[in-house]
Amino acid sequence: MSLTAQNIMITAKQKTLLNINNISLPENQITAIIGSNGAGKSTLLKALRGLYAHIAPQFNGQSVKEMTAHGKIAFVGQHEGFNTPLSVLEYVLLGRFPHLSWFAKPNRQDIENAEKILSDYELQHLINSPIQTLSGGEKQRAAIVRALMQETDVICLDEPCNHLDIRHQHKLMSDLNKRKQNNKLTAIIVLHDLNLSYRYADFIVLLNNGKLVSCGTPNKVMTSETLSNAYRWEIQQTKHGKHAIYFAA
Repeated sequence: MSLTAQNIMITAKQKTLLNINNISLPENQITAIIGSNGAGKSTLLKALRGLYAHIAPQFNGQSVKEMTAHGKIAFVGQHEGFNTPLSVLEYVLLGRFPHLSWFAKPNRQDIENAEKILSDYELQHLINSPIQTLSGGEKQRAAIVRALMQETDVICLDEPCNHLDIRHQHKLMSDLNKRKQNNKLTAIIVLHDLNLSYRYADFIVLLNNGKLVSCGTPNKVMTSETLSNAYRWEIQQTKHGKHAIYFAA
């Protein structure tokens, strides 16, 4: 089973942002969407979340638009809003509200789960701090915790490694990999880092100028020749153990 979409044609100001006939992303895997600036990565993520009226993606036969409307797809964007008078704990508990009835509040189990994930993301010492006072990296991790608190089958993340140092980048990707294995999570992530993409993603979508260049396993898609053509810069690959390392020549 998978997340599928057809006839993805998106234009703005007479410019074609995306033109993809059809796409199918695997369930219970991590998909990385890669490509140069302006390739259409964030636009594709929006399309796959069902945010365009003329595009009707489905996840295992379910309407993604309905899933998104009912909070069944979690999302972390590039520009999350933190101008709210909430503590870090109160902020991440917002992720529970799709599961609550009107006027209901998170229960003790919700709070304990939030405290556990905050600890996993090394934010436990900031639990009572106003969310606005956190650093950029701390806010990004808090946004990820909020999304994880939704406990959805699908999570979409648009450049989630922005503002994160290298350790927290790997902690995030490792955590998503564990959740994929334990909770059957489907993660769709826009990434710029080719090394993170190769190491952690099961499935790669490579875009260039709004078109789908290639999709499949990292070994299939992320060849030096294919990447160099897509990024219009020579990209070389070397192997270190079971991982590939990419660098600009």
